[in-house]
Amino acid sequence: MGRINRSSEAALKAAAEMLETSKDQKFKSQLIKTVLDYETRKQEIAASNKAARRKRVEDAELSELRSQLDNVTAQLASGKGSRAKEISGLQVRLKEAERIVDEVRSGFGTSKQQADTARRDIDIVLKLTNGIIGALATALSLENRNEFASQLFQQFNLKEPKLLAQLFKCMKLDLKRWQAWDSDYGENTEAMVREFESPAKQDPQKLSLLRSKLSALGIDMDAINAMRDYRDTKITFAQLEERTHPHITFTHDGEWRIQTKIEMNLMPRVTEEALGNASQKMQSDPAGKLQWLKIHKQLPVDSGIGSLILKEIRDTR
Repeated sequence: MGRINRSSEAALKAAAEMLETSKDQKFKSQLIKTVLDYETRKQEIAASNKAARRKRVEDAELSELRSQLDNVTAQLASGKGSRAKEISGLQVRLKEAERIVDEVRSGFGTSKQQADTARRDIDIVLKLTNGIIGALATALSLENRNEFASQLFQQFNLKEPKLLAQLFKCMKLDLKRWQAWDSDYGENTEAMVREFESPAKQDPQKLSLLRSKLSALGIDMDAINAMRDYRDTKITFAQLEERTHPHITFTHDGEWRIQTKIEMNLMPRVTEEALGNASQKMQSDPAGKLQWLKIHKQLPVDSGIGSLILKEIRDTR
C-alpha cells in the first residue's frame, strides 16, 4: 500500500507542475482528464476495498489523495502559470504520469482480487462449518443438542452474533427465543433456579440455556437438583454425596455440617409438605430420618418450619 501513496504523490506533483507551466489548452484538457481519473480510482477503492485488514490504511490514503487533488484543482482554478516550457518535455512528463496511473490501477485491481478471494475462502469455510454443525446436531439426542446449542450461545451471542445466527439456523433453532430468555433472566440466579422446580412444565431448550448460564456463574444445577431429590426422599444420602461432589460436601463430627460453593438461598426450601412426607416415609428408619432432619435444619425453610424440624429431632431421639 505504500507504493500507492508514492505513486499518487508523484502523479499529482507532475500534473500540478504541468498545469502551471503550459498554456496549451488542448494539452491541459488531456492533463485534467488524467487528474480526474485519480478521482475515479478513489471511488473504486471505496467500493471494492471491504477487507477489514486493509480498510484503515486505505482510508488514510484516500484522505491524503483527496487533499492532493484539492490542491491541484485549486491551482487549476486560480489560472496560475507564468513559466513556459518545451511542449515535448511536457509530453514526456505526461506519459510518465499516465504510466504511474496505470500502476495505481493495477495495484487496486490486485487488492480487489485478493479481497474477493479472501471472501470466497471465508464463505467456503463457513458453509463447511455450518454443514458440520448441522450434521452433528442431527446426530445428537434432543438433550445433547440443546446442551450443544447452549454452549454455542454462551460463546458467540455477544462476540459473534451473525455467526451464531447461522449456526442456529442450520440447527433449526429459534435464536430470537433464546435471546429473549437470556434477556428475561439476565443474572437473576434465584429466578433461573426456580424454573427447575417443575422441569416438566418448562421448555427443555430454555432449561438448557439456564443451566449453561448458571454454570458460567459457578452454580452447578445438578448439585441443586440432587439436594431437591434428597429433600423429597427420592435418593439416598450416599447418592446425594455422589451427585453433589465437589460442589457440596457433608462432614460429621457429632453434628452434620454442609460445606458448599453454592449460595444457600439457591438451595431447595424445606416446606411443610416436604417435612411431612419425609417424616412419614422414614418412620421405619430413625437414623436416616435424624440425618435428614439435621441436614435440612441448615437449609432454607419456609416460615415456622425451623421449629417443626427441631421438634422432629427431639421426638426422633
